[in-house]
Amino acid sequence: MKIVSNSSPLIFFSAIGMLDNLADFGDISIPKAVYEEVTKNDLKGSNEVKNADWIKVVEVEEHESVAFSSVLDAGEAQAIALAIKQNANLILLDDLAGRRAAVAYGIEVMGTLGLLKVMYRKGLVKNMKCVLDELQKHGFWMSKDLYSKMLKD
Repeated sequence: MKIVSNSSPLIFFSAIGMLDNLADFGDISIPKAVYEEVTKNDLKGSNEVKNADWIKVVEVEEHESVAFSSVLDAGEAQAIALAIKQNANLILLDDLAGRRAAVAYGIEVMGTLGLLKVMYRKGLVKNMKCVLDELQKHGFWMSKDLYSKMLKD
């Protein structure tokens, strides 16, 4: 399965020590803008992404992402452009505007929480409450209703 990721899923899965679990889902590619966004400022996940030799960093030409650049940041715009270019099966994206843009182009979208659900169903996550609490400790925001829904699902 071809998967393109934006920065937030990489950052949050790194922060909770689960980045390597993404390798089990398929070939992960990220545009150079996402790589730079995650690694240049010592963000959570910076070293993990630098050392993940299974993540392919791909150059996206500016003209390929220009259609999205007025609404989205460079990482999101390039991630969507890369997903289109590679005919990816899935894009990992949390930002609502980015998700809407990707869906408008017929790309299947999954966010950090959706991927956690899949991991839980595959037995890679044993205690969803602990994982959700850990995500929140690292700055992942979710409403109380969404938190409760994740525990019920």
